[in-house]
Amino acid sequence: MILLECQVCLECYDARKRVPRSLSCKHTLCTSCIAQIMRRGPLKCPFCRTLHAGAVISPVDVPVQGEMASGVNVLKLRSDIQKANANGAHVWAVLRREGGARGSHRYAKITVHDERLHLHALKDGEPPKDSITVEYDAIRRMVDENYVVTFLEVKNAGVLQGRVYIKLFDDAGRTRQFMYFCSGERGPSYANTHFLEVLHKGQPGEQVWGGDYENDDGSGGAALPGMERGEENFHSIVPGLVVGYYFPGYGYDHNPSQFGIYVAEWCYTSDMSSIGMVIDGLDIISAVAKLPDVRESCVSDCGFLLFH
Repeated sequence: MILLECQVCLECYDARKRVPRSLSCKHTLCTSCIAQIMRRGPLKCPFCRTLHAGAVISPVDVPVQGEMASGVNVLKLRSDIQKANANGAHVWAVLRREGGARGSHRYAKITVHDERLHLHALKDGEPPKDSITVEYDAIRRMVDENYVVTFLEVKNAGVLQGRVYIKLFDDAGRTRQFMYFCSGERGPSYANTHFLEVLHKGQPGEQVWGGDYENDDGSGGAALPGMERGEENFHSIVPGLVVGYYFPGYGYDHNPSQFGIYVAEWCYTSDMSSIGMVIDGLDIISAVAKLPDVRESCVSDCGFLLFH
């Protein structure tokens, strides 16, 4: 028998944020509850305390419970993407500006990568004529606000290296700004920006910096309008820690949009401007740090991991 509500939060299952998912122990709970557990640590069943088997970087990696899967419209979306890709095309999410004429809208690519759905950064204009399109807002609602995972697509010397996935820590100003630069929802994005420099190269606390959406050379990177740093958020400096939008006098001169990713631990030291943690793809950033010229590498695209 398939229950109609999650036995943890007692909310009804749906096809968005409360999709029923089966842990390896065969117990079932909703996507939102799985996200809450993963925010606190390893994914253990709240009923029998069994550690979930298999690699999981986000709740969408936990299988959807059998019969409910057919009720998720994501299946058609996946099929449309696969058909479009087979013909050398894409599926696009279109954000229509109210009262705007054709050509004044924005659009974003939707892709399937490693069996996961991704929403790429918005850009101005219209998708190619006769493309398959969906409403942006409908796709955007598939991002779980309680467990936001962004991605950076990285190229070295024009060659695609892969995607770096970053789980965001909180809802602080600097974190939301990083999220908006990944989505392009407030205008600019990190897409097509180069990495800028490596600090403490070969030493504890080595970190790669990027994110100058204005000048792409380290001299630019203003904060988004109305965006503030938020409260301090201290985290131990470990490989994969993502930081940015520092406080005055902290000792760094990076502009507000710029971000750093640590690739080496710095024992007994913490960072007060933490944004998130790399949960997959740290090897890609470590390879960037080893380049003779870090500016050979860039964020070719970025966006969100979708939850369904």
